[in-house]
Amino acid sequence: MRIGKSILCGALLLCAGIVGLRAEEKQEVTVKGELVDLYCYIDHGAAGDKHSSCARKCINLGLPVGLKGDDGKLYMLFGEHKPLKSSAIPKTQTVTVKGKLASAEGYNLIEDAEFQP
Repeated sequence: MRIGKSILCGALLLCAGIVGLRAEEKQEVTVKGELVDLYCYIDHGAAGDKHSSCARKCINLGLPVGLKGDDGKLYMLFGEHKPLKSSAIPKTQTVTVKGKLASAEGYNLIEDAEFQP
C-alpha cells in the first residue's frame, strides 16, 4: 500500500513539474498573417477577402479569433485568460500580433495578444 502511494505521489509530482515547465517555456513572439474566424476557417476553409465581412461578423458575435500566420501555422488568439474584445481587433485582414506563444499537441495559442501597427 505504501509503495503504491509513493508511486502515485511521485507521478503526481512529476506531472506537476512538467506542467510547471510548460508554463515557463512560453516565449514572446511576433507573427504576421491573416485574421480568420476559427469556426469558418476550420469548418470549410473560409479565408481571404471574399470571407472578410463574414469573418468580422463571426468575430463580433464572439467566435474564436485566429491568425493564419505567414509561417504556415494557425494560431488561436486570446487576451489575458479571456477572449479578445472585438473592439480591440483591427479592421484590416493582414495584421501583426505580439504575445506569448503556447503550443501543445499541434495547437498554437498566442495569449495576451496585442496587435502591432
